[in-house]
Amino acid sequence: MEKGFKPLTLAAGLMLIAGFFLPWLGKDPFYCTGYRLVMLGYWILLIFPLAGTAAAGLTLMRSRPRAADLLYPGLAGVTALAVIIAGLLFSDSGALSLNGHGPWTEMIHLQDGERLVRFHPVKSLGAGLILCISGMFMLCLLPLIFRSFLDEARLDQPLAFRKVIRPPTVLSGYRRFNLLAVCLVTLAVTWVWCGISPLKVWENRGHAGEYLFGRELSPSDQDYIQDQIDRAPRTEAVGRAQAYMSDKYRDLPFDQRPDFQEMEKERRKKEKEILAAMDTEEIQGLKRAAQKDALREKQGGYFPPETAPEKIKGYMVALVETIAIAIWGTLLALVCAVPVSFFAAQNTLEIILPGEEFKSGAGRKALSFMVRRLLDACRGFNEFVMALIFVAVIGLGPYAGILALWIHTFGILGKVFSEQIEAIESGQVEALTSTGASAAQTIAFSVMPQVMPVFVSYTLLRFESNVRSAAILGFVGAGGIGFLIFDKLNGYLFREVCTMMIIIIITVGIIDHLCSRIRMRFI
Repeated sequence: MEKGFKPLTLAAGLMLIAGFFLPWLGKDPFYCTGYRLVMLGYWILLIFPLAGTAAAGLTLMRSRPRAADLLYPGLAGVTALAVIIAGLLFSDSGALSLNGHGPWTEMIHLQDGERLVRFHPVKSLGAGLILCISGMFMLCLLPLIFRSFLDEARLDQPLAFRKVIRPPTVLSGYRRFNLLAVCLVTLAVTWVWCGISPLKVWENRGHAGEYLFGRELSPSDQDYIQDQIDRAPRTEAVGRAQAYMSDKYRDLPFDQRPDFQEMEKERRKKEKEILAAMDTEEIQGLKRAAQKDALREKQGGYFPPETAPEKIKGYMVALVETIAIAIWGTLLALVCAVPVSFFAAQNTLEIILPGEEFKSGAGRKALSFMVRRLLDACRGFNEFVMALIFVAVIGLGPYAGILALWIHTFGILGKVFSEQIEAIESGQVEALTSTGASAAQTIAFSVMPQVMPVFVSYTLLRFESNVRSAAILGFVGAGGIGFLIFDKLNGYLFREVCTMMIIIIITVGIIDHLCSRIRMRFI
């Protein structure tokens, strides 16, 4: 074994292990080690001693060293360090935080129990952190330093084996290492940035139960419900009396109406008459309805869903409007995307604009570039944003939703269609072109038969997606069942929202089944 490889590897592993127990942050007389940070919740720092142990152990035990034995423990350390740095930059929930508004000398804050300690971002870094970082980078660099030795170690296989399977080299290991490093560091940083925490979901599981199935009623809630029950007959009488007064004096000029006091006295008299005329059965029905409404208001929850036939009928009417929005948005996008996709694909452009000279080639490239940028612009914004714009321009209603889905779906279908056109079998096109067929004939009888199944499949897929999207566009006033969902959510009528969600799920399932049957006819 090349002199120095094992000692340096062992030294790098020991640096990671020892640095974990030495001070990471120091400010006399306070010191915080890596082990102490683990106790404060940063469990990912355990990777450093584990990586050092793995690297040192594998190197000592193996007679034939591999670059991966050092690179992957080093990669684990790099990932752990990225998590810590991301936590300082993007999160304030841990013991460590970065204060960007305070003085430079007290930028790093550590909350250790009841004590808040401030550290200098450079001078307060302890020997433990420096050792861990140094050991980590040593593990990552040693395979490069001893590259020739490790490559030779890979060539100790039989000659027949080396002829069939090319043994991996250190450089190939570094290529995988770099790819994994970029992926893992990106995932680690975005994990912290986005606040992803499976424990948070588990800790708040009780809130989900209350939100879905309702909460237990408190004594004040029960008092409120009882008060609504007791007031139900009088509330109904007040409403009927007001309706009576409104109908009675609606057509009279204002100067011929009685004054306010007389009208109020008449209204109260009518209210008492209505209340006295109610029989026991009607009063009990009003009380039951009031109890049901008050219980739903205070208990909340999505289950059980609303099952009143008259309300479901209204939901179905809104759902039909949603499907109509999706149909028109998809149809208009399809009509526009099919011809435009031929100008975005290079192979069909050569049919439409033939020629080998520079002018023809430059024209095709320029036209394809402009068409593709147009498709990028159309799908660059979500249909929800486009619906906001069209609602502001043309007003509320389903037409704004149709326009939003049209533009967004046109951008998507145009891109997918053009890429599929570029992947067709060129032999059929050349065979038809050689017979003297025109550009239109070549596209109609050679290109379209090859891409038609994919066109149908992607169009039906986008239609299914547009049904779901159209259900959300109503949130901004673009019509459909989404408008009802938004209205009921604002009114805390979650059970009605649950019913509409169930209806949408069933509808999407039915549409998926029908689209599958249609798709099978074209495949």
